[in-house]
Amino acid sequence: MKRRALLSLAALAPAAPRAARAQSRWSPDGPVRLVVPFAPGGSQDVLGRLLAQAAGPILGQTVLVENRAGAGGVLGAEAVARAAPDGQTVLLATAGQLTIAKAIGRHLSYDPIADFTPVLLLSDSPVALLAAPQLNVADARGLLRLAREAARPLPYASTGIGTNTHLIMEDLKAREHLNLEHVPYRGAAGAFNDLAAGRIATMFVSVPSVLAAGGAGFKVVAVTSRERFPATPDIPTLIESGVPDFEASIWTGLSAPARTPAPVAARLAEAFREAMATDLVRSRLDVLGVTPNGADGAAFGALLREDLARWTRVAAPLDIRLD
Repeated sequence: MKRRALLSLAALAPAAPRAARAQSRWSPDGPVRLVVPFAPGGSQDVLGRLLAQAAGPILGQTVLVENRAGAGGVLGAEAVARAAPDGQTVLLATAGQLTIAKAIGRHLSYDPIADFTPVLLLSDSPVALLAAPQLNVADARGLLRLAREAARPLPYASTGIGTNTHLIMEDLKAREHLNLEHVPYRGAAGAFNDLAAGRIATMFVSVPSVLAAGGAGFKVVAVTSRERFPATPDIPTLIESGVPDFEASIWTGLSAPARTPAPVAARLAEAFREAMATDLVRSRLDVLGVTPNGADGAAFGALLREDLARWTRVAAPLDIRLD
C-alpha cells in the first residue's frame, strides 16, 4: 500500500464510527507505560512525552514514559513484546525496531510483525537530501547527474550502518545508478562538519536535524515526501526532481503486544489520535519536523509489511553485520 493511500485512509476516517466507539470503551485500570526506545532528549522522546501528557486525561490514567534505549531501539521493543497484552504497556515504535532491524539481519528475540499489534500510525517526517556547499550543483537534479557521471565514487554520509539514512541512500543509489561510497558516522553532528568542509559530498538526514542545524554549511536540495513538506515549503521533493515515486519517511507509530484485544487497541488508538490533535501536541509538531498521520491499525500494519519488504530488498546486497 502506497503512503498516499495510507494518508487518504486517515483523512477519510479520522475517528471510529459511533457504534465502534461505543464498543471500544475499555479503560486502563492503572498507569499506562509508554516505552520510548531511545534516550531522553531526542525528537522521539519529546513527542512521546507530549503524547503522554495529552493522552493521560483522555484515558483517565497517567501515561508514564519509560526510556529503554539500546541496540537501535531493540531493547525497548523487546520489553513491549514480552509485556502482557492488556493495554497497560505500549511502544512508541519506529522503523528501527519494527522493520529495519529485521531487514538488516539483527538477531531479534521477537518477530516485528507477529509479536505486536499495530495500533496507530502517529506521524510522518521525510528526510532531506543535502549536498556539500563546494559542489557545483544548484539542485537535486544536478547532484544526481554529478553522482551518475563521477569517475570515482563520491563519499556519502549516513547516521550509522543500517539506519534509515543509510538504506534510503542505498535505495536511491540503486534506482538512479549513482557512483557513491558509504561513510558511516555516529549521528549527524560529525557528518555535518565533514559535509560543510567538503570531505563528504552528500547525505540524507532527518528534517528535524536540518531544522536544528539551521541549514548552515550545506545545501538542502530535496525532501523525500510525496508533496512538499510544510516545515520546508521551498524545498522540492525528489519526485519533483525527476525520481518517480521515490518516497521515504521516518514514521512513528503506536504498537502494543500481540493478542491485545481489539476493543483495547481501538480505545488506545482513539485516545492517542485525540492526543495528536490537542493544541499541546500540534503546537510542537513543526518544531519536531513531523506531520500527524492518524492511519488506523490495519493501515499501519500494511505499512509495516511494505517497509519490511522494501528494506529487506535494499539491505540484501549490502551484507550488513551488526550482531
